[in-house]
Amino acid sequence: MENTVNENFHSNEYSIPYDVIELPSQGLLYKNKINKVKVEYLTAMDENVLSAPNILGSGKVLDVLIERKVKDLGFPSEELLEGDRLAIIIYLRTTAFGAEYKQGVLDSKGEVVEGTIDLSKLSQKKLMIKPDEKNEFEYVLPKSKVKVKFKFLNSKDEKEINDNDEFMMKKFNTDISFYTTLKTSKMITEIDGNRDKVFINNFVERKMTILDSRSLNKFISDNEPGLNFETTARTQGGESVDCFLRLGKSFFWPEL
Repeated sequence: MENTVNENFHSNEYSIPYDVIELPSQGLLYKNKINKVKVEYLTAMDENVLSAPNILGSGKVLDVLIERKVKDLGFPSEELLEGDRLAIIIYLRTTAFGAEYKQGVLDSKGEVVEGTIDLSKLSQKKLMIKPDEKNEFEYVLPKSKVKVKFKFLNSKDEKEINDNDEFMMKKFNTDISFYTTLKTSKMITEIDGNRDKVFINNFVERKMTILDSRSLNKFISDNEPGLNFETTARTQGGESVDCFLRLGKSFFWPEL
């Protein structure tokens, strides 16, 4: 992975080695403007986290690892932007288990085969659009011509979205997820100058066309700082195929 500075400072013989990781966001959207963080290597003690049934069942493995391994951040780790968070996760996995990661991919014949991805070759997506004084960004919806402002989400935002989605699915006794509209509503901070959340939620649910929704979400995805998960994999037959990195069950459990 690009932009990793190997420092491995040791204050004594028992200190945990670490690297300094450059954040894809360059720290531009954080109050303290921190653009690099110290991330410790995973150790044998962290195996307790990776094998703890209560943590695995809750889906909080990544959150716990980041809380344990990221040092001197200057703010709660749940406020890390998702792109910065994923860059740290890829680093932790690569330094613990190596850069090779296997997943199913489509070969040139359209068949699903095992492919090997080199995680160290993932490129960073830097922040290329300029935020305003609130660290928000403008976008004009192509169909309605409505001007919206949006923000990039952090880990805390994602947790709230998932919790609300689970609540609403149970409330309405449905298997249909509300995730897409909940996420869109969470990212939008203003619509034509109106910052009322009830108004924003109603607009997204009742007035926003699919064209506008998809266009906005694509613009956000294209410009969100993080890692470029569009990569290539090498098949067992030696073929190089384009694919999209998926963080499956074997990501921190390569033996599976």
